[in-house]
Amino acid sequence: MGREGGRSIAAAALKIGIAGVIGFGAVATGLLASRRGRKLVREAWEGRRRTRIEDRVLDAIWADRVLGRRAIDAQEVEEGRVVLLGQIRSEEERERALAIVGRVKGVNAVEDRLEVVPQRVGPVRGLRRLQAQAGAR
Repeated sequence: MGREGGRSIAAAALKIGIAGVIGFGAVATGLLASRRGRKLVREAWEGRRRTRIEDRVLDAIWADRVLGRRAIDAQEVEEGRVVLLGQIRSEEERERALAIVGRVKGVNAVEDRLEVVPQRVGPVRGLRRLQAQAGAR
């Protein structure tokens, strides 16, 4: 085994060790029970390092009761310029996300790359919705 092979094994072992510590801490504190916590652990595992502004933006999005459930990511492409990526369910959610991110300290410009993917209503869910509407009358 050459030097490169040894380094890759050491890097993998370090990643596993760090993930283990983060995972243990997350379980101990209940962090994994939250969506925000699971995203944090996944990013740590992937080795992604976020800027301070990206952290602030994602904290603001994840704190929102609706947008916190969407697959939205933020990338700071220049100092203060953030790109929003991911999927949302409506134009209202787009406006909400852009407004929230625009208020984040340090954000000067927001580039919108969000994709609207309306929620499909299956037959059972649609039937329940109709029954609920009929019962409310």
